[in-house]
Amino acid sequence: MKQRRRAFAWQPESDTLIALATLLAFSLCYYAGTSINSLFLWLGILVFGTAIPLWTVLCQRRETLAGVGITRKFLLTSLAVSLVLGAGSAYQLFALSNAMGADFASHLVANFLVLWEPFFVFGWLYLRWERAFGWLPAIVLTGLGFMIQHLGSVQLEAAAGFGVFAIMFAIAFALVRNLAVLWPLFYPVASGIGTLQAGFVMGWGDAGISAIVLVLQLAIFWWINKKAKSLPAA
Repeated sequence: MKQRRRAFAWQPESDTLIALATLLAFSLCYYAGTSINSLFLWLGILVFGTAIPLWTVLCQRRETLAGVGITRKFLLTSLAVSLVLGAGSAYQLFALSNAMGADFASHLVANFLVLWEPFFVFGWLYLRWERAFGWLPAIVLTGLGFMIQHLGSVQLEAAAGFGVFAIMFAIAFALVRNLAVLWPLFYPVASGIGTLQAGFVMGWGDAGISAIVLVLQLAIFWWINKKAKSLPAA
């Protein structure tokens, strides 16, 4: 039966608590990855940002990939909106790159390869918050969570700015609940702008690392999805 979307709700379940736990754990990995060793960040991405969310949705809850925002529903609309928003922001990224002396191509490619962030923040966290609390609190909680994720890694003002960006992304995502509205056409450009504003300039080495993480993440997608399909009917 199709579930009616509500602005406000109170229906927290076990996956709500799991989502909160992954947010806190990933935030610690993010901080450790930027202050101690980047391996902590990659571990957080693959374990707390990918494997646990997918296992929870596909294997425990027995949902489809639509439960993490990967769906054909509103696909063309999502891609069209993403293209328009991405193209509209591209000049700002180009101008900012020139002003900071950053290589536009490598910085954009490095951000383009980042699937994990929109997947974790919107496909996983937002959809858990929406089911538990309604779409309006979910938008606010997504922004708050994104700010928490960056605390300690950037200045408080920058983290708050990231939270505001996340709220705008969440509004766009809430309309279609399809990750295609963010990735791969809009989010990489917006993320490129945000990272430059926070002082993070990404070169081809960063792009290479992002590519490796993306491949590992896709391998986790494939394995857990295959595992879920092999489970006996509930």
